[in-house]
Amino acid sequence: MFYAAAFAIFCLVCTVFAFTRHPIWGVYFYLATTYVFPPARWWGYVFGDLRWAFLAAIVTVLAIVFHRGKLQAKPSWATSGPVVFLGLYILWMGVQALWALAPDEHVRGTTELVKCMLAMWFVYRAVDSKDRLQEMMLAHAMGCALLGIYAQFTGRSGGRLDGVGGPNLDDSNTLGMYLVTGAICASGLVMALKGWRRYVALACLPLIVNGFVLANSRGGFLGLVAGGLVFAWCVSKQHRWVLWAFAFVGALGLVAVVDQTFIDRMFTIGDVASDSEDADPSARSRLVIVKAQLEMFFHYPMGIGWRGTEVLSPEYMDERWLTATGVGDATARASHSTFMTALTEQGIPGALIYSGLVLWVIGAIVRARRMRHLPGGDPDLTTLAAALCGSILAILVSGTTADYLTKEVQFWLYAGLVSVFWLSDTAVAARLAQAEGRESTALPAPT
Repeated sequence: MFYAAAFAIFCLVCTVFAFTRHPIWGVYFYLATTYVFPPARWWGYVFGDLRWAFLAAIVTVLAIVFHRGKLQAKPSWATSGPVVFLGLYILWMGVQALWALAPDEHVRGTTELVKCMLAMWFVYRAVDSKDRLQEMMLAHAMGCALLGIYAQFTGRSGGRLDGVGGPNLDDSNTLGMYLVTGAICASGLVMALKGWRRYVALACLPLIVNGFVLANSRGGFLGLVAGGLVFAWCVSKQHRWVLWAFAFVGALGLVAVVDQTFIDRMFTIGDVASDSEDADPSARSRLVIVKAQLEMFFHYPMGIGWRGTEVLSPEYMDERWLTATGVGDATARASHSTFMTALTEQGIPGALIYSGLVLWVIGAIVRARRMRHLPGGDPDLTTLAAALCGSILAILVSGTTADYLTKEVQFWLYAGLVSVFWLSDTAVAARLAQAEGRESTALPAPT
């Protein structure tokens, strides 16, 4: 009862503060419903079937409307790259409803994407200053630290760690991906924050890393390497020595918490392309699924609709690769690659739209790197942009071994990244205008 009461009080405080202080408190409420997810906790029965995420979303949206005259004016959310590409993706899925092989699943997938877009909108509107951006990222890092605590108490079963989070976050691969983004964001915050919040971000890191090791996700490990390299490449010049010292200490900490189970699983990454019967079957199945999806694509170039891979997989794959988690009660196999989901299930248009989003991310990484050289630029914003770019790339790379198209964390990070670019441009423009004003007053009066 204590935990239930504490969570209820937290949500009530966030609701009140969302209207009396700032909508970012509504975002805290929403993130808490994702990371805590009462229905998955032993004390969740106290609240019955209350839809926490829906309630938190309503509170946040209403708070943004209530404060609309006080929030900083920002460029239209609808003109940002991620919204354009993901909006087109949703529109195309609406067209595909005419021939989707799993109509009910297709509607569910479309609805999930629309919900994610709504979450992206209210995070974007609530993050109207540098402080709010830092607070949103810190809330994400703290949520991932909580997942790390849950992981420690749950423990592995058969070398895997499933069932830690709520829906869309209850498998080990997704858990590992979330924790990677939390670790990169926390690392950026340690460099950009000051005071007690820096120590909170620092305290989150060992909990996140321990949870990541327990998750045992190969895709998450690849994402960590790729995201970490991008973070290091884009971090501000003022923080780069701190970064390398921090990376050295972090590497020592990772070595201290890894166990043999984690090491053994990471060494099976190469089994993806192996033909040996002794190779890890889970790794080998990834390539089998991709080959089957390519055949599906050639037969259905305009796509087969959301979860269509599961419907057709018995026709394109040997029975030994199928599992009992298909659509309905059928034995089938789902997509295990975000790009292959776009290519197979949304066809040529879906693959082109998703590729456009990936190109936007690459452009954003280059832009974050260039922030290091902006006159009058803010090194803290540069480092935060580096952390967001690294986190998003980690999701994309992790998505080569799992389908993360509707994983909501990326939508929050997209909102943060678009916001940090706006904050950087605004700060640079203000400082240049101030410098020009000082110079103009020093000029002699015209004759």
